[in-house]
Amino acid sequence: MNRGRLGRYSLWQFRDFAVERGVAILIIGFLWGYVLIAPFRAVSGQRLNLNPSSPAWPLLITVASSIVSLSVLIAVNGIVSIDRKLGYYRFLFSKPVSVVAYYSQLFLVNMVGVVAAMLILSGILRTIVPDFSIVNYLLYTALIFVAMGGIGFFLSVATRFDWVTLAAVWLGSRTLREFYGAKPGLPAKLVQVLPPLHRLDDVANGLITNGNAAISDLIWLAGYGALFFVLGLVLLHKGSLAD
Repeated sequence: MNRGRLGRYSLWQFRDFAVERGVAILIIGFLWGYVLIAPFRAVSGQRLNLNPSSPAWPLLITVASSIVSLSVLIAVNGIVSIDRKLGYYRFLFSKPVSVVAYYSQLFLVNMVGVVAAMLILSGILRTIVPDFSIVNYLLYTALIFVAMGGIGFFLSVATRFDWVTLAAVWLGSRTLREFYGAKPGLPAKLVQVLPPLHRLDDVANGLITNGNAAISDLIWLAGYGALFFVLGLVLLHKGSLAD
């Protein structure tokens, strides 16, 4: 299959994302956001009296950033491992299709799908929180998809239980860094190889609120995810999808 045909196949990948993941992301994101924001709306009226100087603004950023992380988890869950477990790879690659190119395109399609879903959700939120920046939110979404999705992609290539492993890595890394990061000794040095989630709160608050964050933090997060995405592609190229 040439690149042109593989590119046209992205339309089917977009359709699959919308049906299998996009609807779930929108429903879960809307319900989660509504449950947490509804009490503020009941007090403030049709429009929430929220702005970056409000005491409740950090809670809004926490909710918004959490929805992004959950959406990325849904989007990369089984991105490679499902085809292996269910045997779909036999059909997908029965013709001369590059495995690396196919899954690279699928990763990009899912990234665009998540950004589109966050565009819809942030557009709804903007109607009741005028100070919430849609553009900044989409930039944060793209960053987290690279950072978290890259790790998830690697795990989906390396193991069947990728979503459980990704959730454990994403949550466990933060816990271990908070517990051991400031302590002396070997554990503090070992946790430095874990995903840089200790930088996530500052990045979320700065990027979503003001559209800027420390360049070193952005590079660290994006670079970590990109590295693991590339490692996943290397495993696909060198290894076999067959169990």
